[in-house]
Amino acid sequence: MWASGRTNRESKMPLAGLAGYIVVFFSLWTFYNFEVASVFKMQYPGLYRYDVVKLLLWTLPVFVYLKYENRAAFTALRLRSITGAGVKWAVCVSLFFVAYQFIGTIVIGEELRFNLDFAANKWIKGVILVGFTEEILFRGFLLQKIAAYINFGLANLITSLLFLFIHFPGWLALNMLPATLFLKIALFAFIFIFSMMQGYVLKKTDSLWVCIVIHSINNLAANALGA
Repeated sequence: MWASGRTNRESKMPLAGLAGYIVVFFSLWTFYNFEVASVFKMQYPGLYRYDVVKLLLWTLPVFVYLKYENRAAFTALRLRSITGAGVKWAVCVSLFFVAYQFIGTIVIGEELRFNLDFAANKWIKGVILVGFTEEILFRGFLLQKIAAYINFGLANLITSLLFLFIHFPGWLALNMLPATLFLKIALFAFIFIFSMMQGYVLKKTDSLWVCIVIHSINNLAANALGA
């Protein structure tokens, strides 16, 4: 499938529909972050903690569309069991990103510490659910839909740019961008490279679970170092 850059015709999403899906998703996520998130957090803290809105906007529509295509979601998304090779990829890539987090902390001059006693909100949203919600949409769904039209490398590049851009509404709405230009560029580069590597991990292992595990471990390290 990946070698030719094309999927079976029955799973090929109409190009206009794919573009529309991306535009609508980005628009809704931007509106939510700037106009809804702060109110939702105050009025429904429990639901906010469990990231209900992200599950509704990022994950549920993917399963609904695959149901419309009459495809088995777990098969279409490559939510297959992890093989021995997949375990090796998960361990090696996770260690790479954990090491990067540690080195990055030292380079920017912050105190080096590793604290797992951070807020429940970060555990639920930033570690447990983040890999599931983000990998389902970007690697499991969009990467494969885009790769139905172009070769894998270019599809992975486009998906990674989209993955970078989707972080901006949250960064800007919550004023979370780093102060200096150097740190901004470093953050953007990391998000982009992370996404590119995740795409190749999916290609090599044929299991989205490997990507989900890596994503969650990376965020665990980031939260523990920043706790």
